[in-house]
Amino acid sequence: MERNFYIINMHKILYLARNLHEKGYNNLRVIPSLSSSGMYWRCIFLVDVNGKRNNLYITNWIQEFYDVNLKEIDLDELTRLFISEEKEFLKNAKSENNQYVEWFKNVLEKVKKDELPYAFSDFYSSTHYWKTSIGNKIKIIPGEEKYNF
Repeated sequence: MERNFYIINMHKILYLARNLHEKGYNNLRVIPSLSSSGMYWRCIFLVDVNGKRNNLYITNWIQEFYDVNLKEIDLDELTRLFISEEKEFLKNAKSENNQYVEWFKNVLEKVKKDELPYAFSDFYSSTHYWKTSIGNKIKIIPGEEKYNF
């Protein structure tokens, strides 16, 4: 069976966020969604400082550096590249947000390798949970829905 590098590499984005959390960038949030057609997964990295939000479309960013359909991206290389290229974006991401970081670790334990979560799409929006590409639900932290665009 042919490997779907798109899903594998989009999944790496979630682990990139985990790696960034482990390096102290705990104010980084992940906002996954589906395109209006429902065919493409999108993801935003968001940093909120006193209500001022800065976001980066990580699914676009990753494709500037890699052909996500060609081969599996090395996570350590991706992490180093992101930190090197996005110093300005990350400068306000260093802070304490232990509740979110623990919740996100839990998300990664629940999501399978061939599964991608989404907080919203054109046809779905919830204040209580994220859905996944295979129909599972992941409960969110109360109040996190305010970050869904």
